[in-house]
Amino acid sequence: MKDMENGTAENKTGFSKIRFCRDRALHDNLEYFWVDTCCIDKSNSTKLQEAINSMFRWHRDATKCYVFLADVSTPSDIGKKSTWRLAFQASRWFTRGWTLQELLAPASV
Repeated sequence: MKDMENGTAENKTGFSKIRFCRDRALHDNLEYFWVDTCCIDKSNSTKLQEAINSMFRWHRDATKCYVFLADVSTPSDIGKKSTWRLAFQASRWFTRGWTLQELLAPASV
């Protein structure tokens, strides 16, 4: 969050997730998009707990939920669908605590 406020976010590796969501939102004619990465103030334990408690609602109420898997290429990038499936199943995304609510809450992922 601080990186977004002070203008250093674009220099971070994770900024590609924000670009991805921006591009998808534009493509899907959405006026706004929300990225959990930069919307949670982890330096304040009260705000962090508040964010965690409201996360399901944010995902549930989203028009669309995009999942950015930085460690998985598209099938056209790697050639074989079976290779893509293995990469998808091995993605770091499945080791995170948020994954279940990201899969269950939104109407569209």
